[in-house]
Amino acid sequence: MNEKTFEKMIEALNRHLAAKSRTLKEMLGEEYPKIRARDGNEYYVEKEELKFIANYVDEWDWDKFKIPIILEMTDLGSERVVYVRDKFHINFIKKAFGYNRLVGDTLVIYMYELPLIRKKLRTSTQLMFRVTL
Repeated sequence: MNEKTFEKMIEALNRHLAAKSRTLKEMLGEEYPKIRARDGNEYYVEKEELKFIANYVDEWDWDKFKIPIILEMTDLGSERVVYVRDKFHINFIKKAFGYNRLVGDTLVIYMYELPLIRKKLRTSTQLMFRVTL
């Protein structure tokens, strides 16, 4: 398989990602908050999840906090890990879940830690797949 074909496969895996993120403040004000994906589908975000997030984010940052929270799955050597790169998302995850493993400006989450986040934030997080050749 050549590199171009492989890139197309990864791109297809990530078509579920949001075409445009939205703010926590904006979505809290909606009765049925939703996100439009790159593939054209709309995904509803559970209001309870947004309220959970709001409990850990300062109210004056609600207009800067973007939904969805992107969890970037990648391989690190022989281990698969999840990166969180957005500073607001990092601070939220540190407060809400107690994960504080920073490498530079990136939060690193191990795969065994991911189910707790995904269970609590099923509709407000999205997994992004990244493969480096």
